Amino acid sequence: MRIVAAIAAASFAAAAWSQSGEAVYRDKCALCHAGTDKAPRIGMPEDWKARFPKGRESLLRSAIKGVPGTAMAAKGGFFQLPDAEVAQAVDYMLARAGFNPEDAATARSVREALERAHILGVRVECTDGAVVLTGVAEDPDAVRAAVAAARAVPGVREVENRVAPAAVFE
Repeated sequence: MRIVAAIAAASFAAAAWSQSGEAVYRDKCALCHAGTDKAPRIGMPEDWKARFPKGRESLLRSAIKGVPGTAMAAKGGFFQLPDAEVAQAVDYMLARAGFNPEDAATARSVREALERAHILGVRVECTDGAVVLTGVAEDPDAVRAAVAAARAVPGVREVENRVAPAAVFE
């Protein structure tokens, strides 16, 4: 019984020391993510737009391990931070930037469907199930195939096509 009580006390103490995502952001991440560096700023969706399609897990991995060739050090340089607290901070920043994990998953699924159809060079964005395809495809048939592939993905409710056939540019 004493062992169970000791474990419970230790767990409670650890939880008490654990910071919320907002507190970790404010105390650690805001040093760069408040706009003083080239880091994406919290609450600025346009700064994060190119990162959203990577999905939460990829962004969390970048936060924990760092991004070579950039100022993003592992755990923002706060190496003692537990991974769970980094995850809370990432979730807080993504929520403030308007990240929707369902949209990221849908965009990833559409990109995979395009790759299976051998359609490359088309950018995919998704907001609330509405997909926007942008780029250049080989010919009009490839443009139609891109739209059809996107529409076939579960969760896609509409597709806006901004893909042009390459012949337009010749």
